[in-house]
Formats: sequence, structure tokens, C-alpha cells
Amino acid sequence: MAAATPTAATHTRDRAAIEAMRDVQRVYVNDSRWWQNASFALPLIVSVISLAVGLLLDRAEGVGFGLFAGAVTLIMIPVVLLTWRGTATAIVLTRTGASALHLGKVLHHVEWTDLQRIERVEYLGNTRYKLVHHDTEFLTVESEIEGSADLVDTAFALSGVPRQSASDA
Repeated sequence: MAAATPTAATHTRDRAAIEAMRDVQRVYVNDSRWWQNASFALPLIVSVISLAVGLLLDRAEGVGFGLFAGAVTLIMIPVVLLTWRGTATAIVLTRTGASALHLGKVLHHVEWTDLQRIERVEYLGNTRYKLVHHDTEFLTVESEIEGSADLVDTAFALSGVPRQSASDA
């Protein structure tokens, strides 16, 4: 396997952390940002549209609903920011393990020698994978990670963990 280098899509702080790692095999990027979260973006869009229509058509209902959606947007900002801090912006696979990074900080690390299994999880129409170690600890591979299917295949190859069923793929 050829060594991977951080791509231009990688966050700057992730790129610096990755460059400091040894034996990097692959880098998988989550190029999303906190403000792209639907819990924030949708009420913001509804607020802007409703306020614009309400003001343009001189409709109190439109303005009122726009203000309500704006309040929801403001309430969601801290929630989204708190959950964003736990979102992997990159997952790095090395010869010895996998690390989930958030803007250069290691959120979770699993050594291949500790990896017990890789589970596929379907949740609300999204496919996620869990790299399970120590029975209850796991590194989650979200569907937002670019090339998540290749990440899982590479993790199987690097770890030597056997596939348990066709649903692992």
C-alpha cells in the first residue's frame, strides 16, 4: 500500500497532525463544517425565507414564523457546536491502527491488535461502521467520511480481522 498524504480537502490542523504521524497508509476526510448541520441550516433557511416573504407581502404570519424559526436557529447553535466537537474531520489508518481526528485532535484511537470486529450499523437510512475494541469501545466511521466503504475494506486488510458476514462489506 502506498503511503497517503493529506489532501487539499483536509482541514489545516488535521493536515499538520497527519504529517506528524508515522506509517500513514490512508487518510479519509470529512469535509463538512458545523454550519452544514441540518439542525442549524434548515431553521436558518426557513427563517430567512419566511421573514423575506412576510416582509415582502406585509404578512404578520410570515414575519412571526420567521422570527420563531430564527429563535430555533439560535437555540440550536450551541447544540450543533457541542456535537460538532465530537465529529471526526478525518480518519487516518496507519500500519498499527486507526485514529479519528477532529481538527488535529485525536478523538479516538484503536490499535489493530485490539480490534475485535468491524460492525455495519444501519441508522435512519445511513450506513455507519464501528471498529469495535475492548467489547464496549468503538471508533465510528460516519457516512460523511469520503470513501467510507474503502476505509472499511482497508481496515479489514490492515487489521487482519476476518469478515463475519456479507453485511460487513
